[in-house]
Amino acid sequence: MSHTVHICILTTAHPLDDVRVNNKFAQSFRDEGFKVTWVGPDYAYFDHNNYNRYGVNYQLYPQASSRLGRIFSHRSAYEAALQVEDVDIYYSPEPDSAEVAIKLSRKNGAKVIFDIHEVYHDVMLSRWLKGWAFKVLRPVARKRIERTCSRCDLVVGVSHAVLEPYSQAKVEQIIVRSCAPNWFAKDPPADVCGEGRTGLKLMHGKSTLGRGTTTVLEALSLAKADSPKLSAIMFDTFLEGSEGFGSNDFLQQLKQLEIAELIDFRKPVPMQEMPSILRSCDIGLISYNRALGLESLPNKLFEYMATGLAIIAPSYSEEIAKIINTEQCGLLADFEDPASIANAINYLYINREKCREMGKRAREAFLKRHNWQAEIVPLIKKIRTWCPQT
Repeated sequence: MSHTVHICILTTAHPLDDVRVNNKFAQSFRDEGFKVTWVGPDYAYFDHNNYNRYGVNYQLYPQASSRLGRIFSHRSAYEAALQVEDVDIYYSPEPDSAEVAIKLSRKNGAKVIFDIHEVYHDVMLSRWLKGWAFKVLRPVARKRIERTCSRCDLVVGVSHAVLEPYSQAKVEQIIVRSCAPNWFAKDPPADVCGEGRTGLKLMHGKSTLGRGTTTVLEALSLAKADSPKLSAIMFDTFLEGSEGFGSNDFLQQLKQLEIAELIDFRKPVPMQEMPSILRSCDIGLISYNRALGLESLPNKLFEYMATGLAIIAPSYSEEIAKIINTEQCGLLADFEDPASIANAINYLYINREKCREMGKRAREAFLKRHNWQAEIVPLIKKIRTWCPQT
């Protein structure tokens, strides 16, 4: 009698509709015929009624109401996951949920996969601690996460950059980049710089300080003199008070720079709605500053490629720059320098055929080399070596 592999996605912080964990991993596991149970906090970015599309079973517990509560979320995760029977593999996307999975695996013999999204002891830790506390605890956190890695059966990383700090752990590692799923490219690509498009529409995406929003606004104010028909889509993801710059500050900057007419400021939308929005654009921006961008390989890069946009990305982001240069699908700029960004925008505004060709090459490269269905294959093969009778 065949055995159906049971994977328990165990999270202490990720929402029900998280792009990487739900729309990619959970869907791929179900597509392979695995049974999937999700144990995590009861919250979603968008519609609570629109996350259960793949036949996943959910065991939810109340979301932590404060930062202190978040620290102790592992207790709720453990109690909820303890009720899930016959688990073959735990998949955990945070250090604390990985620790819970390790503890549970000692009881039932399950395998543990730890999926590392970012360098936790650096950028992530800096969101919680500042000054001397950050400096003192940073190496301690790195060692703790490295120890967690060494106790897992497999460590998955979004990029080489995020895995490198924990590479001393004696455990197998696999890179699974956050490529867009193939359905992102099911419709015709964007008509980049097409006959009916006289200007340039840019996709900036989520708006925060770390994502370079203020610098992009300054760049647009510089570029509009030479590129008069510009527009940019930005999503309101400001968290008031968290960065010292919120929606009101953003709107005030638009007024000061006299570029309000260039900005299409929208509420965030679920991932399923993004392809149609991106197809209305010509260029995708990855505007991260150095703190966020040096080690980044974000979802949006591959979403831009899937919809056939030309891309302007940070010159200092090694892994993004490698793809841009290899595929010849965009330009690189210093996203901490408004003039550098403006120069890239103006170049593509003037050289419209080159912009269009970049978009075509991006789409072709996505379909051949940079899509999720191809990216997930090594992990699926590894799971099948652990549980061959499915």
